[in-house]
Amino acid sequence: MVNRRGMWLVVAVAFLLGLAGPAVAADPVAVLTEIRAGQGEIRIKLAGENDWKAPQPLQALRPGDQLRATSDARASVVFTGGRAAQAVTASNSPFNVPTPSGAGGGERVGVLVSSVTSFLVGKQDKPAYVSQYAALTTRGIKPPPTVLISPRDTRVAADQVSFEWTGGDFLKYRVRLFGPDGSLIWEAADLPRKPMAYPGGSGKALEAGRKYAWELHTERQAVQRAEFEIVPTVEADRIKKELDSLTPSALRGQSANTIALVRAGLLFKEGLNDGARRELLKAIATDDNEASLHQLLGHVYDRIGLRDLAADSFDQARHLSQAKP
Repeated sequence: MVNRRGMWLVVAVAFLLGLAGPAVAADPVAVLTEIRAGQGEIRIKLAGENDWKAPQPLQALRPGDQLRATSDARASVVFTGGRAAQAVTASNSPFNVPTPSGAGGGERVGVLVSSVTSFLVGKQDKPAYVSQYAALTTRGIKPPPTVLISPRDTRVAADQVSFEWTGGDFLKYRVRLFGPDGSLIWEAADLPRKPMAYPGGSGKALEAGRKYAWELHTERQAVQRAEFEIVPTVEADRIKKELDSLTPSALRGQSANTIALVRAGLLFKEGLNDGARRELLKAIATDDNEASLHQLLGHVYDRIGLRDLAADSFDQARHLSQAKP
């Protein structure tokens, strides 16, 4: 007769083996960078599943996942490992995400795109918080009108420091810049609400590799303060060369939105959060209907602590990805 304790041990082991499943899910090998429904639709079927469903912006893709486009719909996929980017249309649907060949691309641009793609994996998710802006709006209360935008919690090249904030056009503002030792090194008063570049000619030269802080002052509102770091010269030159290499000709006919995402992803990966923000805003100004641009912008805003703007960007990305033609 089988011992009762032994029988339960066998059952428990079998149960745990069942939880393990037949195999561990493969690592992501690509990211969906563009979802253009047009008059059709884009659908995805994950490996091991039976149902087709709407994809998420910047969705990570694994071997065996399938993408399907109908009518004039179009999706764009970038890969890790140096594989050339892929456009998915009705003519090549369903497109099966392939298993990496192991060969990998050796070209400099291919390696760069692969690195950025790996960084973008996981960006389909968003932080779990609710926008204070949305909560205040629901109660009919306007949020504070003045918000320090840039530079904040970012690295930036010495010649690209530009102070930016939101607020009322009727107000006057004061900007104060503090050096690594905390001393005041420059200030400007009676400023209108518009971006202001740091005056390299009249202002003290900013040192590479050092951290600075700046404050925004305006009447009847609390002083706002943020920090930023000047990128070392050698590193700034490398990043600029890499950014300059991400051109339409080098990326083999990829769309402008996908190129903008890769460029912004590179800057975001390197900690140049403000540069990534500007790259994405420039692309959105040209095409406001690409969900992936808003999704990545939400992550940038979240990284620099602008959660209200992040939540708005994530909401816009979700709205665009769920919109019907």
